[in-house]
Amino acid sequence: MARIVKRIDSLVPRRAASYGGKARGLAALARGGFPVPRAYAIAGDCFVAHCDAHLPRDARPHVLLRQPQPSPERLEEYAAAVREAPLDPALLGELRETFRWLRRDGAQSVAVRSSSTAEDGSDQSGAGLHATVLHVESEDALADAVRACWASFYGPAAQSYLRKTGFEEAAVGVVVQAMVPADIAGVLFTVNPLSGDAGEVVIDAAYGLGSAVVDGSVSPDTLRIDKASGLPRDRIIGGKAIRRVAEHGEVVEHEVAEADRERLALSETQVDLLFQLALRIEKHFGGPRDVEWAFRGDQLFLLQSRPVTAALQPATKRWQKRRDVDREKIVWSNVNVGEALPGVATPLTWSILSRFSELGFRRAFGSLGCTVPKDAELVGNFRGRIYLNLSEFMGILTQVPGLRPKMILALGGGGEVDRLEEEVESQSSWGFLRRLPLTVARFARENLALTERLEEWEEAFALERTRLGQVDPRILPAPALAKMLEDVERLLDESGSIMLTVYGNVLASAVLLTTALRVVAGSSAEALQRELLTGIADLDSAAPGIALWHIAEAAREESAAREAILEGDASLLRVEDLPEGRTRRSLGRFLEAYGHRGTREAEIMEPRWREDPTLLFATLQAHLRREGGPRPLDLERSQRAQRERAEQDLRDRVPAPFRPAFRHLLVQVQRFMRLRERLRGYVTEVLGFYRTVALDASRRVELREPDAGQGAAFYLTESELHQALRADLSVAIRVRQRRRQHERDLGLPEPPDTFVGYPPPVPEPIPTTGAMRGLAASSGKATGRARLLHTAADAAAFEAGEILVCGSADVGWAPLFLVAGGVVTDLGGPLSHASIVLREYGVPAVVNTKVGTRRIRDGDRILVDADRGEVRILERAPE
Repeated sequence: MARIVKRIDSLVPRRAASYGGKARGLAALARGGFPVPRAYAIAGDCFVAHCDAHLPRDARPHVLLRQPQPSPERLEEYAAAVREAPLDPALLGELRETFRWLRRDGAQSVAVRSSSTAEDGSDQSGAGLHATVLHVESEDALADAVRACWASFYGPAAQSYLRKTGFEEAAVGVVVQAMVPADIAGVLFTVNPLSGDAGEVVIDAAYGLGSAVVDGSVSPDTLRIDKASGLPRDRIIGGKAIRRVAEHGEVVEHEVAEADRERLALSETQVDLLFQLALRIEKHFGGPRDVEWAFRGDQLFLLQSRPVTAALQPATKRWQKRRDVDREKIVWSNVNVGEALPGVATPLTWSILSRFSELGFRRAFGSLGCTVPKDAELVGNFRGRIYLNLSEFMGILTQVPGLRPKMILALGGGGEVDRLEEEVESQSSWGFLRRLPLTVARFARENLALTERLEEWEEAFALERTRLGQVDPRILPAPALAKMLEDVERLLDESGSIMLTVYGNVLASAVLLTTALRVVAGSSAEALQRELLTGIADLDSAAPGIALWHIAEAAREESAAREAILEGDASLLRVEDLPEGRTRRSLGRFLEAYGHRGTREAEIMEPRWREDPTLLFATLQAHLRREGGPRPLDLERSQRAQRERAEQDLRDRVPAPFRPAFRHLLVQVQRFMRLRERLRGYVTEVLGFYRTVALDASRRVELREPDAGQGAAFYLTESELHQALRADLSVAIRVRQRRRQHERDLGLPEPPDTFVGYPPPVPEPIPTTGAMRGLAASSGKATGRARLLHTAADAAAFEAGEILVCGSADVGWAPLFLVAGGVVTDLGGPLSHASIVLREYGVPAVVNTKVGTRRIRDGDRILVDADRGEVRILERAPE
């Protein structure tokens, strides 16, 4: 008679559907010669027979899934019946025999894993829905563990998943596997599961059993390895605070020694072994895989392998070997892009904006007439932060005759200029020159119709904005909320299409202006360009700050409103706390117009001004505490006069025949910069709609899976969010893992703004003396007390005239610029959004200091010399 419990390597995967996805994956690994522990499998037919024998007809698997889902209480009754019913004597006898064989082969205990016929498929994962029992040490405990795996079929999450994914029949197979008492264990992905990058292997590792990594109980080391070269893209040392081990009949946790936490758990040899196995596994299975692994000493075991499913994976191209690129020489920087998306991004934000950015840069280069290699890696994620591949950028831009890295970095910021000048190989300009007539014709054609196209689009956007704004997501069924998410995606694509056209024009025209100014102005070209781009009227990003100034002026004339604002806590005040009157009405209209904006507004998880108006009330308080100060109209006149002087200077330098061309080019740059700021506001509104969907999706996930916690949707990628809404997938384990990774990235020292290869494992020392050098964003000098701002709540203590010091001057800080004596940032470039606003306000500012927030302390008296791009500490505040 055929055996019931079969050796895993005796299963033929394509004929083993009844044994479940986990068993099939292990069988394929074993038959492929991969190092798997000794294991046996039980078909799901045994589970079905057990249920048929001991449960009422309505509770049997083939009947239950065709009916409405029972209550959690009723499901628990069924699960209890499965756990308490005796096993079939023949199965029990073979289980006992299997246990003895495994012990005889050296296993101290066994791991018992559910292997559902509805999990680990190419389209659905179902990971984490069914039970796993570790460290089983006796024959009786093995029988109990098998029944526990079967009973997990009746868990509410498993039942919801099976119904939503359309399964009308499902069964639970079981894998009985020799327990590996791991020294180090974890998971690896042969594709980045967050970004969808098929060109890298991602390894998570921690001490002890891998279950601590899988269920998110530990912050693991993370290694990202480039497939083409085998070199690391990043190495992050995780906290690894606990080590989960099997001892004395149970799984327990021990603290990890501090010295072991501060080093990588894996050796170089072990990393290379995992990497080589990852490539072999992906080739063997013909697609990306998610693999659980464990090291016992130097011996590696693969415990599980499943497809990286379409349900939980962004769309990605099949990996192919890239051009010969020495990853150890790539220069990465977030100097400019870090202003748009400062700090650590959540997975949802990263999945949306990385795709958006990649497309945008390709279009921008195309508008210049440059070709971009299909395999170009333009954007990277390091420790949750977005970085640009400057080596790739500069290599592409060398197609433009005479354009060198030094010129581009002067516009956008960034370091390693000498390295880029020396190592970036200039590409042939022949193609660029050959396409130049077409490029110019396309540029002219697009811009001739741009105004009309923009007007049509804004009209359509206004209608869609109104429609989406009237939707209450709380009353929508899940498929309708998923449809709303599709509508928001489409709106971002449409907004992005026109915005990226403008961004490409900004880049093209700014590069041409910079080149021309260098010819006629030499060493003073940078300062001249800065002043030529001052005083751009009707700048959308500057409007909120000016509107708040007017609201503050109204509050001065309303004593009750003035008192309520000044005496209130900025972090607690709301519009409804103000007395009826002009100030309250004006602030209400302000939030209607600009409430979608906020600090770190590109991060979808961050609240908007309408949700948290702390910065707005802090700004109003600073205005009201300040006596006098420049009026917006005076500022506008002053900045316009400065621009007009620069234009006269330019006319004096340019020969008469070329003046019309210079004038036209300058007008175009100003026009495109104005449009860029206008469109940035629209894109921010769309990100706000993403937030609306994510907040309600998070509420639904938390109701269904309390273990996922609040804000679960922000820890899913865009495609995962779709699947969670449409299929009601269980996501708690994935969310916990991502949340812990996000918290770990937040706790890591900020990587350098520019680095070569991958970030150093420890922060680089910073100079403690001398001036801090940066890039001048807005001319002038200012002396005052420094105020470091990290969050909107920090703004409550800000006093008018203080120097605002922050990591990056996101546009969300702009209302505070008008009351600041000056601004200093670690990141940013002269053409960034915040720099444009600072020039409109006439606030002296130095960006890209790299170390400002680390060297300057609250209360230090500092000098901001924006004309020279320097910041000096004049007097230290007492510690």
